[in-house]
Amino acid sequence: MTDLFIYAAAGFMVWMCLDCIQRREHFIWIIIMIILFPVGAVAYFFVVKNRAGGKAPGSLAPTPIRREIETEETLQLKDLIGKFHKAYHYEKLGQVYVEQKKFDLAIPQFEEAIQRDPEMMEARYGLAKCFHGLNRFEEAAVALEKLTAIEKKYDYGNAIFGLAECYRLSGNEEKALETYGEVINSFHFFKAYYHCARLLDKKGKKQEAIDYMKSIVGSSKDLPDYKLEKERFWIDEATKFLRKNGIELA
Repeated sequence: MTDLFIYAAAGFMVWMCLDCIQRREHFIWIIIMIILFPVGAVAYFFVVKNRAGGKAPGSLAPTPIRREIETEETLQLKDLIGKFHKAYHYEKLGQVYVEQKKFDLAIPQFEEAIQRDPEMMEARYGLAKCFHGLNRFEEAAVALEKLTAIEKKYDYGNAIFGLAECYRLSGNEEKALETYGEVINSFHFFKAYYHCARLLDKKGKKQEAIDYMKSIVGSSKDLPDYKLEKERFWIDEATKFLRKNGIELA
């Protein structure tokens, strides 16, 4: 009878160990099951397997819906929205979700804010950031198009620069080049020069690309130290491009 119990316990432990490996639970469980035989396997069954309802990874069984953990700030904003339905509160709730990287939750808040106040720039910018954060670059570009149509220089040029980036990342290279040109003419961001040059080079306009890269390196000589450090990456990349194309720098 004792041998039968040991065999049964051993079989149960092996089953739990295989379940642990399949679920990718922490390896410490296997050690516990071996050292504390057979109590460790029983503990694993109730603490892990039974808690998960026996659902194995990859199973098509429905997964319980995970409730979002509300903070005091989100609860207060939702309460204000329920009472007043103001665009300002929707936008603020959206910003809280953006800070938490919950872009899918932020999107409807920004959309509602825009619906209630079409000139709320913060909501339009927040919406674009959400789409960008979700790699939905075409939708981000649409949001930024509407924003920059109202205020072209919003966020000190970062909005229109973001538009150029979204065009590039979504594969719309012609619009990207056009918009990078607008950024360069007004704001002189080195990153805009660099990506504009790479697109020109890709289209076979080598000399134009070289000229833009030269502009980065040449302009860097007049930058204050704090700005130089900020732009260092793009200066180095431009230098590499020029050397690769046989341009020697003084």
